[in-house]
Amino acid sequence: MAEPAKLQLLTRKPGEAGFQLHEIHSSQAHLGYRPRRIADEFWAITAQPQSAGGGRVYVLNNLQRDRYLLLDSKEFYLWSLFDGSHSLEEIARSFHHQFGAFDYAMIRLLLAKLYQAGLLVERGNLALQQSLVRSQTKFWAMGFSSAAKYWRRIAFIVPNADRLCSTLYRYGGYLLFNPVTFGLTLALALLAGIDAWRLSPQTKQFAQLLAATPWFSGALMLAALLAVSMMHVAVHALACTSYSRRVREIGFFLLQGVLPTFYADVTDIFMSTRRARVIVDLAGPLVELFWGSVAFLLAYHSPPGIGQAFFFGIGVVLWEGALINLYPFSFLELDGYNIVADLLAMPTLRQQALALAPQLPQRLLHPRSLTKAEWIQIAYLLLCSVSVLIYLIAHLDFVRGLLPSWQ
Repeated sequence: MAEPAKLQLLTRKPGEAGFQLHEIHSSQAHLGYRPRRIADEFWAITAQPQSAGGGRVYVLNNLQRDRYLLLDSKEFYLWSLFDGSHSLEEIARSFHHQFGAFDYAMIRLLLAKLYQAGLLVERGNLALQQSLVRSQTKFWAMGFSSAAKYWRRIAFIVPNADRLCSTLYRYGGYLLFNPVTFGLTLALALLAGIDAWRLSPQTKQFAQLLAATPWFSGALMLAALLAVSMMHVAVHALACTSYSRRVREIGFFLLQGVLPTFYADVTDIFMSTRRARVIVDLAGPLVELFWGSVAFLLAYHSPPGIGQAFFFGIGVVLWEGALINLYPFSFLELDGYNIVADLLAMPTLRQQALALAPQLPQRLLHPRSLTKAEWIQIAYLLLCSVSVLIYLIAHLDFVRGLLPSWQ
C-alpha cells in the first residue's frame, strides 16, 4: 500500500545550522490538524490602508523573533482561524463559505511561511535533517566555498543599533525632522540649481579635468559617495526612531560580492502609519539632495580647476542618485517606489505587475475583464519601460558626446 501523502514544512530557528522537518499526513491534515498561533502577547498585526483595487493587506510581526510577514485578506482570514480550536476541515468549510472557493495549496504555503517565521506552535521535537552535501563535496568546491565564505565576512553590523539611533536622535537628530529643515533643504536646492545651470556650459571642461587624473578623481568620488551613503542610511534610521519604532539593524556588506552597500533595517516602521512610512522613505534621498546642493554651491564659488570640476561632478552624481532613488518607475524597489506603493496601498505592486506581464497580450484582448488594480499594474509596467528606455538613450548620447574629448 502506498504511503499516504504528507505536508512537509521546513523550519529553522535563529542560530541553528539545520532545519526541522514538520510532516503532516494528508489524512491528519484534512481531518485532525488544528493550527494554533503562538500566544497573543508574542505577535502583533497592523492593517494597511485599502488599495485602489479594494483589497487590503496586513503586516504580521513575530515580536519574539522580530520577523515580519505580509498577509493578504484571505491569508488574514485564515490566520484568524488558527486558534487551535478549528481543524483544517472546519477551516476549509469556513473559508469556502466566506470566499466561495478554497485551494489547499494556499493553506500549505501559509503554514510553511508561518512555521518559518515562528508564528505557529511547534508540533513536538522532530529530528533535524542532516545534509549530505558535506560528505559529497569535492576538494576544489570546498576551497571555493571557504573563499566565498571568507569574502562574505567583509561586512559589519553596528552593535545596539536601536540604542545608538535613540541617542543620536535625542542629542540633535530630532532637528532633522521638522518643517523648517525641510523648507531650508528645498531653498538650498533651488539656489544650487541656479548655480548648476550657470556652470552647465563648462561641463565638457570639467569632464576633461576629471579624465586627466582618473585614479585621483575616482577615489575622491568614491569616498564622497560612501560618506553620503552612510548618512543616507543613518537618516533613514533616525526617521524610524522619530516615530518610536525600533531600528533592528544597521550594517555594511558587499552587494553581489562587489558593490559596497550600507543598509538600515527599519521594517518595524511597517507597524506604524502610512504617513510615517512615507517620511522614512523620503528622508534618505533628501540627504543626496542636500549634499548635492552643497557641492554645486561650492563649485560655483570655487576658482577654476580640478576642485571646481570635482564639486560639480559630485553634485551631478548626488542629484542623479536622489532622482533615481525618488523616481518610482524604474523596475527597482527604491525609496520612490516604496512611497508610491504605500500611497496606492499596494505593497507588492512590482511583483504583481511582473506576474501580469506574460499574460498581458491575451488579457488586453478582453479589456473589460481587467480590474482597477490590474490597470494600475499595466500603467506601472508602461511607465517603467518608457522611463528605462529614455534613461538609456539620454546616457548613451551623453557618453557619445564625451568620447571625442577623451580621445
